[in-house]
Formats: sequence, C-alpha cells, structure tokens
Amino acid sequence: MIKPSASKADPLRACLPLSGCLRALASGCLAIFIFVLFSGSLCHAQGTYTAASCSQSDVNAVINGPTHTAVNGDTIIIPTTGSPCTWTSGITISGVGIDITGTGTPNTGAGTFGAGTANTTLIESGTVPFFKFTGLTTSSSTAKVELLNMGTTITNASLRPGAVAFSGTCTKSAPYCPSIRADNLTFTAGEWASALDGGMIAVDNVFGVADHNSGSESRASATFLAQIAFDAWQGVGTWGDNSFASADTFGTFQSFYMENNNVAGIRLSEDDVSAGSAPGGARYTCRFNELTNMSGDGLCGAHGTAWGGRFRGMRQVEAYYNTVSGSSCDTLDSLLSGTGYYLSNTITGTGCNYMNELDIARFEETGAPWNNCNGTQPWDQFSWSSTTQCLDQPGRGVGALLEGATPLLASIPGTSCILPGQCWPNPALDPVYEAGEVSPNNAPGIYVPSDGTSTRLLANRDYYAQVSDVAQTSATSPFNGTTGTGYGTLANRPPCTSGCTIGVGYWATDQGTWNTYNGQKGILYTLTAPGTWTSYYTPYTYPHPLTAGGSTTSGGPNPPSALTATVD
Repeated sequence: MIKPSASKADPLRACLPLSGCLRALASGCLAIFIFVLFSGSLCHAQGTYTAASCSQSDVNAVINGPTHTAVNGDTIIIPTTGSPCTWTSGITISGVGIDITGTGTPNTGAGTFGAGTANTTLIESGTVPFFKFTGLTTSSSTAKVELLNMGTTITNASLRPGAVAFSGTCTKSAPYCPSIRADNLTFTAGEWASALDGGMIAVDNVFGVADHNSGSESRASATFLAQIAFDAWQGVGTWGDNSFASADTFGTFQSFYMENNNVAGIRLSEDDVSAGSAPGGARYTCRFNELTNMSGDGLCGAHGTAWGGRFRGMRQVEAYYNTVSGSSCDTLDSLLSGTGYYLSNTITGTGCNYMNELDIARFEETGAPWNNCNGTQPWDQFSWSSTTQCLDQPGRGVGALLEGATPLLASIPGTSCILPGQCWPNPALDPVYEAGEVSPNNAPGIYVPSDGTSTRLLANRDYYAQVSDVAQTSATSPFNGTTGTGYGTLANRPPCTSGCTIGVGYWATDQGTWNTYNGQKGILYTLTAPGTWTSYYTPYTYPHPLTAGGSTTSGGPNPPSALTATVD
C-alpha cells in the first residue's frame, strides 16, 4: 500500500489556524457525502459486456451471473467464438430491459428490408425460447434482441411460444406498456415451420417493433413472424377483455409494429399463443414489409374470438404499404374480430381471389365458453334475428368489460350470465376501411362470406370497401362518394356537397408528414356531413422511433453508459 504524506493523510493535524481546520473538515465531509451518494449508482451503471463465447452458459453468465448480473440498459454482445452454438435450454431475463446482440452488419433505416449480415449463429434444440424477457415494466429500458442467425433442430412443433419472447405489465398512465425491439434476426430457412408452436417472435403486453427480420418457409406451412397479445390492456383483466373495453389507439405508439421485414411463405402476425399469461386482445400494425411466395391469407391476419378457447381475438389492425407476391392465394388479408384499416397494399403475381375477407369467427369455431353465435348465448345481441350482432364481430369497437373464466359483465360482478343477451357488451360501431389496394387481377376489395356473416356485416355501415384499385382520375371517378372508399390526391377528392353517403372514406395519398423517409403518404378522411370531410386516421411516425434509438417510454435520466467490460 502506498501511504500518503503526513500533511495529506491528516489535514486536521497539519492545518493552522482553527478556521483552516474547520474548512478542511467541511471539505472532507463533502467528499465523503458525494462518494456515498453516487458510488451505488456508479457500481450499478449500465454497460457493455461481451460473453466468452456464444454458448448458452457463457451468455447466461453475463446476464444472470456469476460473471455479471444485467441491469437496465446493459448491452450484451454474443461473439462469434464457438459459432454455431447449439443450445439445449434458453435464458430468462427478469424485470430488466437489456440489448442482446450478435456481431455483424445490420440493415438499418427505411430503405432496407430484411436482416443484415450476422456473424453469430445460435441453434435451438430445446423447446423454450433462446431469450425470454419477463416482468418488463414501464420503468424498464427497451428490451432488444438483435443481429443473430437463429436455427433449430426441433421437428415436432414443440417450441413455444417463440424463438424470442417478451412479456410485460401495462398500466393506465403513459407510457402504458414497456417497449421492445427485435431486429436483424435471420431465421434459418426451412427449419422453423416444423419447430414452432407459436411465432418466431412472441410478445404480450409490450409496445415496440419487429423490424428488418428475415425468414423463409414452405407456403403450405402455418408459420408466423410474430405472435401478439395484449391480454391485460392497461394492466386490467386477462384474455384481452380490457383491450375490447378500451378505445382505439390507431396511429399511435400503442400498438405492436412490424416493418421492413422480408419473409417468404410466412405470415406476419398471429394471436393465439402468448409470451405471457394468456393470449388475447391483439393490437398490431404491419407496414412497409416485403412478403414473397404467399398463400392463404398471409399478410396481417390472426384469429378471432372463440378460435382457441376463452381468449378474445384481434382487437385492432393497421396494414399499409406492404408489398406481397404470390399465386393461387385466397385472400390477401382477413379480419375475424375487432376493426382495422387496410391501405395501399400491393400484390403481384397472379393475385388473390379477394383483397380482404371479413368473417365472424364463431360461425367457424364454436368451442366453449363462447360457443356458436345462434341466439342462445348471453354475450350476443338479443332479440335474435339474422341481422343481430355477434360478440366481437368485425366492424365493432369498444364495449363493456367482460371478466372471469366464464365471462361476466364487470359492471354486475357475481351475476352469472345465463340468459340470451344478458351480458351483451354493446360495442360501438367502429367501421373497417380499405382503400388503395392493388392487385394484378383487380380482385374485389372486401369479401363477406354467407355463413351468417353477410347479413350482419353491412357495407357502408360496418365496412367501407374500395370501389376500385385505380386511383382517382377526377373528383367523380372512380369514386363519387356514394359508397365505399376512394384514394388518390386530395385535389381529386369528391366535394360531396350533396348526393354522397355519410361515413364514406377517402385515402389522400399526398397528405401527411408521418413518413419521414419517402413520398408514400396518406391521411384517411371520412365524410361527416354534406361537404365536410374530417381527418379520421393518420398513421404513426415511420420509421418507428425505436429503430433509430428513440423511445416510446419515459422516465428519469439514464445512468452513465460509457462503461465496457469483456469477459475473458
């Protein structure tokens, strides 16, 4: 030990006169106070830590110890050492938001699609995610998994809920839910369709974005980029009930976004497997993605209420400026519950039979507790007829809150729902809008099947379909304001001072400043009175702020971040 000189080691003994001693004492006390105040935070400041290899044990050692225990804001680098690394078990990250990243060159910005070049490869041979974030809160830093190649040897569809999973807790005050980002993940082609009992990325009760990811699977397989749930919207209830009892959040950060992904034979979204406690109540946005080799209804669909038990279906969907190629597909997209906006999506190839299908799920799936929509159930409208509403049918929005394993109205707790219509949540009209969707075969915009749905979902009430996939050439053609929707420049929007139908829509593709990258714009206007067009919907900022290092959460100042460590 190096000992200080006498004069520096004992300032009280060395200083004269008394006033000098008091000044020295005060100075020393201040120094001790500052050290005590800040030493704790410095010792726990976020930093960058590189694992010794890409093995599960080495990566876990710098996340959950013993080498390092991760805190909010940490960056964990997975090196190429040992790559490819086969994992028989995953890693759980509890309560903190960290950035887990491989090495390589990511794709960034709105001008690129799909994943960049990752140097680190992980192979999953177990039945749980590589990384599972749990207990995220609005105080957590943004949780991220980035820049990795991901493969699997599983072939019995037992990997659940996904290759990576994020779950959190939402609240009733801003920023409402924690944020996550999953980007530049390359899912090895041909391996994930037979492995997954879920999605490649699974999220529950989190906002954020999945961007610049790549994957390719057989067209015949049911493979999904993301499984999305908001089972406890604003921290209330489960199974998605409060999502259906809460107002729309279109055009805001309160959704899960998928953008700039490039996938083949893979659907972007699904909602029947949860990263948290239960599925249900999904709110999500698909925009500026590239899908190839598509079949079925592959863009941005999901399941409706009653598809797999107690959980509620999709609550809110936004799909715009996606580019799809495929042949012999049934419909580009589908909506089985809730409401949605479908704008300026394009399909090439031979096209689809329809651009969108709206269907009431309970005419296809009739399991408990919801059962068939046939006039006997307490949560459907009553008196019963061929035109009365079914619970959660497309084109309907916020209604009364249901709760409980056997659903009850929260407004009358303890009162069993037995009689037909007794617990009808009476949801508000919330129409579906579609415009600007282009196909090579001029496919019809919205199709409503005759399974009982077509007498309940009515055009120009529950949905407004595009009248043509051709943009306006004048103020009266092809859309004249009497039915459906049109699209094109604002100058060509019909004046509609008379002869138009209240509620029709117009997607003005030269309006809006939300797209900060290029000229693909749009604001949806609806006719609210003769001669009065009102702005109805403006998409959220693109690219998503999280892709550029921004945040949709708020909180106190970040701790020091210029700390690095490498584990040898």
